[in-house]
Amino acid sequence: MNRSAYPLRMMIFGLAVAVLTSLWTADGQAAARKKGSHPVSAQTGKPQRVASIRQLRKLLGGKQVHASAAGLESLARSASPDSSGKGAGAAADVAGYAHSSTNVQVQGVDEADLVKTDGDYLYSVQGGRVRIVRAYPAKDMALLASIELDGGLSPSELYLEGNRLVVIATGWNSPQPAEPQADVKMGFWWPVGEPKTIARVYDVSDRAKPALEREVSFSGSYLTSRMIGDSVYLLGRTYPSLYLAAARASEAAKPAKATRQTALPSVSDSAVGGGKDKPLSLSRVYYFPDFVEPDYVIIAGFRLSQPAAPADIKSFLGAGDVAYASTGSIYLSAADYGVANADGTAPTPASRIYKFDIDQGQSRFRIAGEVPGTVLNQFSMDESGGYFRIATTVSQWVQKGETGELQSWNNLYTLNGDLKIAGRLEHLADGERIYSARFLGDRCYLVTFRQVDPLYVVDLSNADAPKVAGELKIPGFSNYLHPYDARHILGFGQDVGEDGQSLGGVKLALFDVSDLSKPTLRHSLVIGSQGSYSDLFYDHKALLFDQDRNLIGFPILETAAQSGADWPVPVFQGAQVYRITPEDGFKKLAAISHATEDGYGYYDWNRTVRRLLTIEDQLYTISEARIQANDLGQFAQTGAVDMPDLPIIEPPVIDPPVIDPVIDPIVEPTPPQGDQSGGVACTQDARLCPDGTTWVSRIGPSCEFAACPGGDAIR
Repeated sequence: MNRSAYPLRMMIFGLAVAVLTSLWTADGQAAARKKGSHPVSAQTGKPQRVASIRQLRKLLGGKQVHASAAGLESLARSASPDSSGKGAGAAADVAGYAHSSTNVQVQGVDEADLVKTDGDYLYSVQGGRVRIVRAYPAKDMALLASIELDGGLSPSELYLEGNRLVVIATGWNSPQPAEPQADVKMGFWWPVGEPKTIARVYDVSDRAKPALEREVSFSGSYLTSRMIGDSVYLLGRTYPSLYLAAARASEAAKPAKATRQTALPSVSDSAVGGGKDKPLSLSRVYYFPDFVEPDYVIIAGFRLSQPAAPADIKSFLGAGDVAYASTGSIYLSAADYGVANADGTAPTPASRIYKFDIDQGQSRFRIAGEVPGTVLNQFSMDESGGYFRIATTVSQWVQKGETGELQSWNNLYTLNGDLKIAGRLEHLADGERIYSARFLGDRCYLVTFRQVDPLYVVDLSNADAPKVAGELKIPGFSNYLHPYDARHILGFGQDVGEDGQSLGGVKLALFDVSDLSKPTLRHSLVIGSQGSYSDLFYDHKALLFDQDRNLIGFPILETAAQSGADWPVPVFQGAQVYRITPEDGFKKLAAISHATEDGYGYYDWNRTVRRLLTIEDQLYTISEARIQANDLGQFAQTGAVDMPDLPIIEPPVIDPPVIDPVIDPIVEPTPPQGDQSGGVACTQDARLCPDGTTWVSRIGPSCEFAACPGGDAIR
């Protein structure tokens, strides 16, 4: 996401909240549900198939887009998209060198990421394109191919399975608007643009010539995805393409007459009907009884080994906003904030839980349940030993006389195979909310925050009676928890000032949890000052964790206080690598930056390092502009590829920051590898020689290609 657009998006989001809140009339609330009720159960929660368009009109007729955080976040995200046969040729043998992989929540359940590797090649989303780079050996790094998507699509994330590359992309459909209805009294609706999610599968047997093999798409925002074996499950959210534009505050608005085109999600599948875009068949459309938010969750499943088999695509009205997946199930949590009572008090927010069985690219609804409170993210949910475990936060406005106050507390529930509550732990850390959660075996680790950072260790060995076994209070908080070994857990978050409110630098912590009743802080380290930031705060896939080498690495923007400056200023942006052991704690090994020599790279999104990975003894760092390799011994640069066709981002007109020698990158930059012409490095791409195995790169001074073995001409 373009960070410069973030304040604008938040302004749009806030405006949307105000507008939609004003549209949520008393009549509309009453039509949506009985006040304060949360009636979902294993029986009432079973989805029903939509029988006809007429029935769908009735279902949507009493619904409005509510001002819930989850719904509006999805809507705001969708409304501001980021701008940004087999091919001929010899098949390349993949060496499959030892390499790291995406940091995932559940072993055996892959998650899409910005970069994937097979140990020989790197596949990455950079500069609005998908890049394929020969990565190992590092000295032979070369850009082999760039996949540019048509139709205004922007690649988002990738999967890799053998010689098949899955590109998940997002786009925007903007049909010509029809004339709005004239009856303003009842409100008017019109077709508007809508987001689109698409998965394209490429055969990359020939890395220089990826060939499109299949395509599956649907209308809606990309929610998440998973890959298990060669089965891909793609999830998205969308509202019917009719939206309320205006209505009198004193009357409930009613939608215009719904049609298949305006009330159903549109889908396409290259394996069916030539891939033509069309409304989803009613036989694949379901609704949950008493659903609140009139949005669809779409689940599309397909197998990479069966490109001609139709994808399994279903949609569910009111199905959720946060997903967790095990090897055999997908759980969707749908936040339900209820409706304010007549006295101004609000019902307890709840999470409706929907379980789907998944297998061989197929999904099937299994059962539904409900718990009080709402979840933070996917790590707030887990499946183990036949139980579903979930940690929630309740934030509730309580009216007290003419005023009111926001109260909050936290809960943990275990649900049995029928998704009924078997065990509960409620009102944990009143006045605080969950900042991170991690379920590991028969334990759950929770971090809540208000002024100090309580780390709670919850004993789940008896699933019917979860209990707090121990807790530890220290300044700051952890946004992400990661297992180190059976006795220790890592925390990544932020330090907090003495006032308990102001945020400080990035905080690393190693907790000793060998004694459940007495968790201790074994080691900690604070990096930088206020304003320091890491993508790891919100994206666990930004972490490189190499347990065999005792290494951790992550992207970071580091700040430092500077004489004469009102606020800490950036002094480093890139990747930092640490050795971590329970005996010695955190030891900084390297700081690798893609920033330009003038220092303005600290503010250049194109040169912001976003991912780290390893192949054999090489560390690779990835930004929009570059893939760079450094050896894991001395961390000297061993290779690099700079990406062409990047958008130009002008640096701010300010004096470059003075680098603090204490924080300055440990690794000094080395000159670019290879020959140069006129002081400018040759384009770092490559061609395949006639022997089908040898790749050659350009050399100086004229940037011609090196000779193939035997002097043969290049293909």
